[in-house]
Amino acid sequence: MPILCYHSVARGWDDPVSIEPEDFERHCALLARTGDTVPLSAVEDRLGAGAPPPRHAMVLTFDDGFADYLEHAVPIMERHRLTATMYVVARSMEDPDLPVDWITGLDPADAPPLMSRDQVRMLHDAGWDIGSHSMRHLDLRTLTEDECRRDLGESREILSDLLGRHVTTLAYPFGFHADHVRRAAARAGYTCALALPSGPEEPGPYAVPRVGLYRGNGATTFRVKTRPGYLGLRYSAGADRTRRTVARVTGR
Repeated sequence: MPILCYHSVARGWDDPVSIEPEDFERHCALLARTGDTVPLSAVEDRLGAGAPPPRHAMVLTFDDGFADYLEHAVPIMERHRLTATMYVVARSMEDPDLPVDWITGLDPADAPPLMSRDQVRMLHDAGWDIGSHSMRHLDLRTLTEDECRRDLGESREILSDLLGRHVTTLAYPFGFHADHVRRAAARAGYTCALALPSGPEEPGPYAVPRVGLYRGNGATTFRVKTRPGYLGLRYSAGADRTRRTVARVTGR
């Protein structure tokens, strides 16, 4: 089951994490045509139990909490009768001026705005799912287990209080995790946590893999990335060896 990971849907922001609305519209049209897209809540219990998810179902997720989600992504998904989970950096709910300093090569002053508390609450009240993207969008691997637990616990508490319900799912900042980070996520009360692997890693309830969608991913790339076997092939040990061999031969 591919769990798809987006960040921004905006017009004219030339950054890898930002997809043009027209491209996102094409992605959603393809998803709507298959009829296999489900909300994360429909498979959360299976993911939390470590059971294999349905093979052909797909889930949409967004990271960071950019306000263009409300302006562009939500109306497009509504037209195609799709839904998604947005993972919010909880500190931004307390600090409207929180700098977006986690995107490589981006001056925080040039970053698009994040959603406000009122916007997040409005989305939730309208039926859109909200999850935790940690407290401050740090690389959690650089923290101790107790520091991770405090960060993730505080994020969960802030968002749960804001929304009036228990926030139970987490998306790791940058998709990065380690043994102590996964333990901290469990201790902080999450039922499952989503990753974004860049190489082979063992999946589990606190290392649920996702597929990243980025600028320039057209219809053909989208079809490839949403095939049921894509993750297993893309991040298998054999595929990793092949990529290293190609890099040595080509110098890239």
